Amino acid sequence: MQIRTSVAIVLIATIALSTGAMAQNIYKCGDTYSQTPCPGGAIVDAADQRTPGQKTQADLATRRDARAADALEKARLKQEKAAIAANAPTVKPEVASTATDTSTAYAKKKKKKTPEHFTAQIPGKKKQKQSAKKRPEKKDELKS
Repeated sequence: MQIRTSVAIVLIATIALSTGAMAQNIYKCGDTYSQTPCPGGAIVDAADQRTPGQKTQADLATRRDARAADALEKARLKQEKAAIAANAPTVKPEVASTATDTSTAYAKKKKKKTPEHFTAQIPGKKKQKQSAKKRPEKKDELKS
């Protein structure tokens, strides 16, 4: 088992070293660039010509610009928030108070109890029952 592991490590190391990033030639063919040579194409040197000091300066400038951009974004968001707060209405709308009044009005109303099961009714029959109930009450009032 140890032999297989050591052979695998050696193979992986060899492959990793052999596939290193080798510089490829870049050809300028007219107005385009290509990795394959073309007739009349010129080889372009694509290596980084900067010194290590210049690269460090460029990296520092990039970080500085990123910090400045973050600070500007925070300032812009703060200004937008202040503008929204300045334009917000100072008086609360009265709609909220009327909503509580209407909810209490609905709470005071008695709702008819709906039957558990469906019951078919004849249209107009309900009115007749109500009028029939009212009539006997009137008769009772006349007698007393």
